[in-house]
Amino acid sequence: MLDIRNKNFYLIILIALAITAIGLFEPLMRNDDPVLYANIAKQMILQHNWIDLYSGGQDWLDKPHFPFWMAALSFKIFGINSFAYVLPGYLFHILGAYYTYRLAKHLYNHEVGLLATLIYVTSLHLMLSAMDVRAEAYLLGEIMPACYYWLIYDKESSVKSLLLASFFTALALMTKGIFVVITIFSGLVAAWIYSGQFKKIITPKWLLGYGLSLVFILPELICLYLQFDAHPEKVIFGQTHVSGILWYFWGSQFGRFFNSGPIVNKHGDIFFFVHTYLWAFLPWSMVFIIATYQLIKNFKKEANRVLKAKQVYLLAAFWLTFIMFSATKFQLDHYTNIIMPFAVILCADYLYRQSGKKLAQFQLVISVLLIILTIGLTLYLFKLDMASISIILPLGLLIYIIQTKNKISYLSQITIYPALAISFAFVFIMLVNGRIYARYDFGYLAAQIVNAQKESLPVYDYNVNALPLEFHSNYPYHKAHELADLPTTESYYLFIRDTEWQQLAANKGKFQLIGQFCGNTIDKVIPYYANSAKLQQHLECFMVLKNDTNK
Repeated sequence: MLDIRNKNFYLIILIALAITAIGLFEPLMRNDDPVLYANIAKQMILQHNWIDLYSGGQDWLDKPHFPFWMAALSFKIFGINSFAYVLPGYLFHILGAYYTYRLAKHLYNHEVGLLATLIYVTSLHLMLSAMDVRAEAYLLGEIMPACYYWLIYDKESSVKSLLLASFFTALALMTKGIFVVITIFSGLVAAWIYSGQFKKIITPKWLLGYGLSLVFILPELICLYLQFDAHPEKVIFGQTHVSGILWYFWGSQFGRFFNSGPIVNKHGDIFFFVHTYLWAFLPWSMVFIIATYQLIKNFKKEANRVLKAKQVYLLAAFWLTFIMFSATKFQLDHYTNIIMPFAVILCADYLYRQSGKKLAQFQLVISVLLIILTIGLTLYLFKLDMASISIILPLGLLIYIIQTKNKISYLSQITIYPALAISFAFVFIMLVNGRIYARYDFGYLAAQIVNAQKESLPVYDYNVNALPLEFHSNYPYHKAHELADLPTTESYYLFIRDTEWQQLAANKGKFQLIGQFCGNTIDKVIPYYANSAKLQQHLECFMVLKNDTNK
């Protein structure tokens, strides 16, 4: 068995959580979902309206309310800023880690729970998800406690476990929708089937649990009714008489799964999550593959039926959701984050019981390759500046201390070195985002220019659709798609591509240039960052102007 009494385990867990928290202090950038969601929560605060969801001034029907309520509450406490938006997701990430520990401890023991926690906090995509806050960051802190308390309820039937299980299930339902019940209950139902207890699913005890979970989602249903069902005249998805409640129970879930809803996607690959998972679960991908293979291979030989029921629970919780995601055409790399904790526990149990030298050597090789790659990319992008030195020296010192103390033990090779290596890589990713991309994100740069102006005027975004500008702007933000959308009787700031400036200048008022810069999306910046000439070829140039009607 793996000896995890080493205090380094606690140290690495704390280091990983601290490193992940770096993203709390970086600005929201990119025209992507996190900034879109932040803008929706921002509107809740500005309009003092916690019932309706709006994006770009239009009714928005694509996600349930809970993440927006959490972000808006954080804005209320800390102000409207990037830190306040990311913080709730990060806290739910930690909550997911804590209940992964409790679930692993409940199924196995404290040691497996601690090891599972280490793997959880050092899994690449879980670290990224904690900062690139989408629904999945919240779901980790909702699904794992729901699973834990349903297991306790199955065993003890206590009121406390019933209330907590139903409450966290309802939070997950108000975060993503009905399909989360597959992840929450699939393991339990599979364990019942294996144990010959399938009839439990329709007993009064469990019907009470299902019903209470639905009662707890009433706030979501009420908000949907008030915004949509009570206003059949609203045009949503190009049509009237749209039911928010029907969308919640069908269109948002089954509509997407069968690709028959208002939002469709024709590009899907049944093997998408197979190759995605190989990098998303780094540095534990190979451990999971081997652990799953060995578990299935030895399942018939295992005499302990209680242990086998636990294994059925974890395998079903992971693979049924994985297969469901693979079957639908809606495929994004972060979808599988919610089932990673079950893979984490499988890996932890396997490592605790095994001591294979080949796997340890493989993990050491993965660690070395990750460190070499990260150092190489750091020197390539940052050269020998303070950023690269601040990454390399502390990590090198920590590895030296652990290596000296443990003499490259099996424990270090199999767990601590991979954890440190991926933490090192995550710091690099955060530095790229905060030190490089912050210089080129056009929405963020435009917001800085506008916010530096003393005169409080509305900001008009002319066909750029810069979500970070909407979020970071201290002044009212509007979109303009045509010249007619721009004001004629009031002063305003204007954000525009320089290629469209001549067309606008010939038709509209007097403009004063207050800022000009070139930027682009991160995928157009990073590949060419080290080559100034090529980088300039892939940048777009923008202008921030002021139209003063008083002149």
